[in-house]
Amino acid sequence: MNWKRVISGVLAAVMLSALPVQLLVSAEGTEAVGQADGWEELTTLEPLDECNTFFYSKDDQTFEKITHPEKDVKTADGIVDYLGDSAVAVVTDPEDAAYNAGDRGQNYAWSAVGYGDWLYVGTCYAAIGNTLSLMKSSLGDEYDDKVLAATFDALYNGTFFLTEEDGGRPKGVLVKINTRTGETKVLMSGSYNGYTPLFRNALEYHGKLYFCGSVGGGGIGFLPSIWQVDPATDVCKPVYIGLNSVQDYAAAYQQGISVGIRGMCVYKDQLVVSNVTMDAATGKSSAALLISSDPEKGFPQIADSDSLFNYPAYHYADSIYGGSIWDMAEFNGRLYVSICTGTEDNMPDDNTMQSFALVRGDQNADGTFTWTPVAGDQEKDGARYTFGIDPERTRSGAANLIVYNDHLYIGEYNDEEIALERILFAKTGKNANGQFGGGLDCRFINANLEQSVNLYRMDRDENMELVVGNATRMFPNGSLSGLGSGFGRSENQYIWRMQVYDGKLYVGTFDTSSMLECIGQFVNGNLLTRTPAQWKTQWDYLKALMKALQETDPDGNGNPDTLAQTIKFSYKFVFKNITVSNIASAIRLLNYLRKAKQGFDLYVSEDGVNFRTITVDGFGDPYNHGLRAFAVTDQGLCLGTANPFYGTQVWIKRKDS
Repeated sequence: MNWKRVISGVLAAVMLSALPVQLLVSAEGTEAVGQADGWEELTTLEPLDECNTFFYSKDDQTFEKITHPEKDVKTADGIVDYLGDSAVAVVTDPEDAAYNAGDRGQNYAWSAVGYGDWLYVGTCYAAIGNTLSLMKSSLGDEYDDKVLAATFDALYNGTFFLTEEDGGRPKGVLVKINTRTGETKVLMSGSYNGYTPLFRNALEYHGKLYFCGSVGGGGIGFLPSIWQVDPATDVCKPVYIGLNSVQDYAAAYQQGISVGIRGMCVYKDQLVVSNVTMDAATGKSSAALLISSDPEKGFPQIADSDSLFNYPAYHYADSIYGGSIWDMAEFNGRLYVSICTGTEDNMPDDNTMQSFALVRGDQNADGTFTWTPVAGDQEKDGARYTFGIDPERTRSGAANLIVYNDHLYIGEYNDEEIALERILFAKTGKNANGQFGGGLDCRFINANLEQSVNLYRMDRDENMELVVGNATRMFPNGSLSGLGSGFGRSENQYIWRMQVYDGKLYVGTFDTSSMLECIGQFVNGNLLTRTPAQWKTQWDYLKALMKALQETDPDGNGNPDTLAQTIKFSYKFVFKNITVSNIASAIRLLNYLRKAKQGFDLYVSEDGVNFRTITVDGFGDPYNHGLRAFAVTDQGLCLGTANPFYGTQVWIKRKDS
């Protein structure tokens, strides 16, 4: 099957065929949903005249936007400014053409840590574009680059970021932001010092800052690595490079091994970091845990896949695209580690990856660790709880951890990556040949929406309680908070990050409906709020998509070279390839999206049980689909958003607010 034709044909047909249906459905639903739920009507922020800064307030919680503070939400941010030709900088001269330009490509505040007044942020550049490239290079998903770009423009009316307008690719950056003065300084970027970081986590240890992820440039070649930042001098240097060489990395990549690392914590005054290893000589690969009391002198290994019961799933085709060792925390003098376990071999069914494991490490007198599964294989390994904790809960491929009020809190993280791939590349269940294929299948993502994320907590005796979630046989009385899964919102698919600040527990989510707005717009009434200018650009993008389709097959055998014929082909493709079951799954998805509210949620609790809502709409920005990072500075609680449309934003709740 020609996958570029599948992508473009299905999505173009959906855009063209669903409009009459949308007008009928939306007209009926407008009264119930209300215009205030529309894509363009969510923002309630107002700038303060005296400082021209944007705020979001709810009850006693006020957050201030500190990146590009003169610009409202739903505009280009990304912390830095794009100069063109792959260069970025922080432009402070109002006369400079790049002043307040922002960089939409800096999508995620992927890591963050505070030190004094300064907030250090590592970004993820073009998050979805990188994922699509991975799908193409490692997962066998074929597409034409021009057709794909035109398709995304048509689906999102030009709001979704894939590439810079000039074709440049600055990649990720490391910056520091003074949360008192607003001063922002680039520490690492390709145009500044030749290094392009992709840091996924960060923390402070013994007066230095440590970031884990991968870094390009300087001959490193995006090997998994740990970098140290000296806040006194801004010197950035690697203290650990995973794998032995670029050749090892290439060998690992060819085997579909994800070398991304993200788990790190401080345990008994020691720095613990996850890793993935690959021995090119033997071909043996493994997940790993490293520990150090002096990072500049080395990181001895304390665990591998074998000692972790062969749980870690670290191939791109696995759950969360090889999430492996996900998170860790010290609790009750022990090291707890959450692990992604789902592989193609242990899938319970075609639309389910195996859920996460939770493993406990006890350090022995000689420095080694004894490992015990808390959630995992009960029969083989003697785990107290099944994978995912609750046997009725099957969707969460990962779990985030934090300690609060003498409990370990465990937040679920559904496998949206695999679910979205199924939709985007028309993958469905396996056929007789063991291959995926055929039709636009929404069953995986519907199962995720049906089973939105839970929040658990575990006491010192490893007894589990359900804090947020629906009643099951394991928890027949429901949750301690009285809130259902996803805090009562199906669209919440990650409890992405949690943070303890000022004696309170803050919980942020990822909201999948922002990404699925290209589908949800047909039933949620948002198309009816469009302006004439927006409809004009929509038509222009549709014409550009049709042109791209024609250019991929100029002889007209697959995608004919006239607009009318192309539309006819799109309809024909839909009727030929979409089955009744797939149509039913799409209708079910539309029903979920009809009621969704785009933008991440943020909740706060003063006791770990009862929660207050701060926002359910991404601080008034539907493009803020996730709260990706928390950090604390002397000025207050900071958070960084995930925004694949207009770039990440950084906000602060000042300690005196």
